[in-house]
Amino acid sequence: MGSMNFTIPFTERPTDLLSSVPRAFRDQAEKGFLVLAEVSKQHYAELLRAVVVALESKKPPLEELEKSLKLPVSDLNALFAASMLTVPLLSQGGTAEEFMGSAVKSGIISKDLVPKIQPFVDTIIAERAQIGRAMRRASLPAQILPYISDVEVVVDLRMAFEDKVVLEAVPVAIVHIDTDADREEIWFQASIHQMQQLKNEIDEAIKRMEAAEAWGNRREKES
Repeated sequence: MGSMNFTIPFTERPTDLLSSVPRAFRDQAEKGFLVLAEVSKQHYAELLRAVVVALESKKPPLEELEKSLKLPVSDLNALFAASMLTVPLLSQGGTAEEFMGSAVKSGIISKDLVPKIQPFVDTIIAERAQIGRAMRRASLPAQILPYISDVEVVVDLRMAFEDKVVLEAVPVAIVHIDTDADREEIWFQASIHQMQQLKNEIDEAIKRMEAAEAWGNRREKES
């Protein structure tokens, strides 16, 4: 499954954006609304979480959704496109009627689908405050500097030869880190000991970040 990046601009009337959605994404979303119409309400919370994760990590958690929803990959990609179009827009404001009217007018959904999609839209609006807060928090780490969008690690086996005889063989990690900025990426190689040190540093950083997040949540509740 490929990764997808989405940018939903903030406008005075978010639903006005539906008429200017790029054609390729629009086609995916149209199919996705057909899939969404058949999705059980019990999966709505998973879809909402997946959208927030995608906005935060720039990589949709489609593998997790695939296990839960048991949909073909093409349907899952389309469903996620529809969700990524709907959730960010409605989290900014507007009513269900405005969104549905704009979606029908722009041809992204047909009138007969409205009753089947309405429960999902109503769920987003009911959870708007929580979704909006989650999206604001997800956007903060991406500010100022390039933001990690993908990480790839390949393990190579390096060999030292003497004539045709292998004298030594050691594993080497080839790491590629991509970002959301054009031509801002990092390639490096590291030994197993360097990777272990990197892992330890990351684990320690995660503990500090979790402590900072807990402190921030406490302060927010106190204020």
